Amino acid sequence: MRILLAEDEFIERKAMRKFIEENFPAIEVVGEAENGRKAIELAAATSPDVIFMDIRMPGINGLEAIEKINAGNPVIKFILVSAYDSFDYAKEAMRFGIKDYILKPGKKEEIVKAILRVQKEIEAEKIRQLERIQTLELRQERLITELMHAPLQDSTIITLKALFPEIQSACFFVVKRAGKSAVEEGLEKEATYRFIARQVEDVVVVCLVASEVLHRTDVLQLAIRLQRKIGDSVYIGIGSPAILLEELPKSYVEAYEASVQLAADGKRRVGFLPAEKIQQIDDDVISRMEAIVEKGQQEEAIQMFQKYQRKLSPDNKEELYMRLKNGLVIRNIVPPSIAFSSMQTNQDWHTFLHLCCSKMKEFYQSKSIIEQAKKFIHAHFQEAITLENVAASVNLSANYFSNMFKQAFGMNFIEYLTMIRMQKAKGLIEENTYSLKEISFMVGYKDPNYFSRVFKKHYRESPKQFQQTILKK
Repeated sequence: MRILLAEDEFIERKAMRKFIEENFPAIEVVGEAENGRKAIELAAATSPDVIFMDIRMPGINGLEAIEKINAGNPVIKFILVSAYDSFDYAKEAMRFGIKDYILKPGKKEEIVKAILRVQKEIEAEKIRQLERIQTLELRQERLITELMHAPLQDSTIITLKALFPEIQSACFFVVKRAGKSAVEEGLEKEATYRFIARQVEDVVVVCLVASEVLHRTDVLQLAIRLQRKIGDSVYIGIGSPAILLEELPKSYVEAYEASVQLAADGKRRVGFLPAEKIQQIDDDVISRMEAIVEKGQQEEAIQMFQKYQRKLSPDNKEELYMRLKNGLVIRNIVPPSIAFSSMQTNQDWHTFLHLCCSKMKEFYQSKSIIEQAKKFIHAHFQEAITLENVAASVNLSANYFSNMFKQAFGMNFIEYLTMIRMQKAKGLIEENTYSLKEISFMVGYKDPNYFSRVFKKHYRESPKQFQQTILKK
């Protein structure tokens, strides 16, 4: 954590610095300001996490300095320091993110507590920011998987347009023998384009997005620049630019086929699939196999593979493998841990298809069970129901059902039940028909005080405060 000290009294300032450096070796004091103007300048130059700000300073006072600093860098947190026990000053400054108020001369315990409180808050914010980044990456990975498969769902197109509102056209690159980080580094300075990328086994799949209509020469030049940045060991297959987003899966198929052909020939490092090859791509067999596997029909999938396996080229088989595997991934199902390179015999394929079908079948059975459980919870949430009650309603053990439930909803049973109860309670308060005590009983809480605590934790205000807010409107 980085701290800036703004204090007009030299001795006080030096004493504070000495105290912080001796008691918090991991904290860096990045500067000292003797007045408000200097504090504004140092804040801009050093970007501290926290500023200890004296209220009364010559020229620009502490509150004025806080307002100016906050306008330029609203994430900086402030701890007020003042010899004046004036709550009005603290209250006025609260809107600028004041985290504490210390009276001079500050007691050591108060200073330590203030620093620890702010430090804890900053760490929590960093964790939340990391979680948001990770969530965005997961959403992008899922999106790119959806874009690889035809037909595209309406929700997929909506998500793509939400992520890239300026999109006019797009296409796929498939990069062989390169890591995702190297590809992202090679593309990040291409200001004309935006992209999302995902590592899929030994290739990196890139969906390239542009705010203008892409032409084949545009993306070819970009691919050449990317290949030169990464190195001569990579092969980059390019798919035809798609103006209609529904054509994006075709661009992926072309890019994948092109990457396979480039690697096999070894003559060129970058290129499109030849026109005659594009015309030969027949997705019918692979699409039908996908549909059969999705239904969990093991025998039918194996029989169809036996019927057509001689007609499937190595490229077709690899495409089938990828599409079946991604069909599982897109549903958050862990695919079979069988690498394509190890599938040398028909029996290998039979095993792979059998596992894919089994996982699909189990997925839809689990989905049906979860729907039944969900209906049971919504019908009985006002009662004293337990995980065991719900598990019994779908004829499963509590442990097995608990794991299935958390995987489906991303939260445990108690969290889900609480969410349903709180949503119902909020709706009842908004109706303004029942007392808060009645609402507490109606949503399954016999203790109104406990209900109030749960409600406040969920909505950050008590039921009574929420009710008063509604009545004011």
